[in-house]
Amino acid sequence: MSELAAPRFDGGRVIWLAALVQAVANPLLGAYGVIQTPLIEEFATNAAQLGLGMSLAVFAMALSAPALGPLFDRGPLRLVMLLGVGLMLASVIGLSRGEALWQLALCLPLVTIGLAMYGMLPAQVMLVNWFVLRRGRALGRAAVGASVGALIVPVATAALTEAFGWRRALVVLATGAALLAAPAIALLVVKRPEDVGQTPDGMPAEPAPEPAGAASAVGASEVRRWLGDVNFWAIGVGAALALSVSVATLFLVRHLEKLGLTRTEAALVPSLMAAFGILGKLTSGWAIDRIDARAVVVAALAVHALGWLIVATQTSHAAMLLAAAPLGLGGGGFLPLPPVLQGRCFGRDAIGRVSGLHALMGLPFLLAAAPLVGWAEVRTGSFAAPFLALASVLALAALVLACVRMPRR
Repeated sequence: MSELAAPRFDGGRVIWLAALVQAVANPLLGAYGVIQTPLIEEFATNAAQLGLGMSLAVFAMALSAPALGPLFDRGPLRLVMLLGVGLMLASVIGLSRGEALWQLALCLPLVTIGLAMYGMLPAQVMLVNWFVLRRGRALGRAAVGASVGALIVPVATAALTEAFGWRRALVVLATGAALLAAPAIALLVVKRPEDVGQTPDGMPAEPAPEPAGAASAVGASEVRRWLGDVNFWAIGVGAALALSVSVATLFLVRHLEKLGLTRTEAALVPSLMAAFGILGKLTSGWAIDRIDARAVVVAALAVHALGWLIVATQTSHAAMLLAAAPLGLGGGGFLPLPPVLQGRCFGRDAIGRVSGLHALMGLPFLLAAAPLVGWAEVRTGSFAAPFLALASVLALAALVLACVRMPRR
């Protein structure tokens, strides 16, 4: 072999793995939005109560994040992820056998904890460790997996529900996800390139530089330093506001059904959003490595807000299909951006802990979103007003994230 041959770099394999686990993790929550009407009919409930159920699930996921963060940074990542797959599958099976709302409310949070253990957060930890100079592009490419999952899950859930009922549909989806994720995690998870004698970005010498002082302190003093950093609060609060809007997407199919669309027609809209989300993630990931990060973040949130404005003010099927483009481009394009900001401001050694604390910080916003949207629909008889409010929340998120001060590299 020539002495000038490039050293081996398995970053591409890590991107593929991160895409796979994101495809079969959080997108499964999209099934909850599709089966709302069957749940309302079977359990004599309403959108507000179902929104509360989603809040319980989000609460469990966010509450587990600070405990999972240190495990992702310093613990056995492969084992944690495999346990998460098992917890998800067992909890979905339990949920499918529930005969009362309280039983569903008990199982759904366990499902989301399992998803957190093997899905987006550990995937981001791996990617932030494996990439520095090309971090945005890597996160964007891997996040395409979530869009692919979100593209498939609503349509598959609608078809399976029509054929077998919502209970069997959920078990089929969860079993398929586990069969895809578990072998890949067991064979391919490598937390850091140094664990296999490689370096971030495949650089032949020293790893690419992190921000000065990004990983200087450890332990309690480290947390105190973060709490005194404006960037820590701006990223945490801004991302929480933006992501809370995404939680409300679970009402989109219900809204479209109320406008007169069939369940299959309604499920096509979130699937189309996911398709545009692929383009948004690739574009924003490419852009944030090359131009001002805050400009990319604000642009993504502005496009996302435009989508909600269309959904809130229009009623035709054509308009809903049109709205899917900005909803997907903006919402999907934003998802890979917070870990880029976190990595640049706090370093790759701390990404799991910072992400976990930010998840806890965002808990009030995430908990409030779904019940408030459901409550507003019950009071007004329409989702128009709460969907307009979501656009305003995105504008506020953009304002907060514009305050992030990027450190010198």
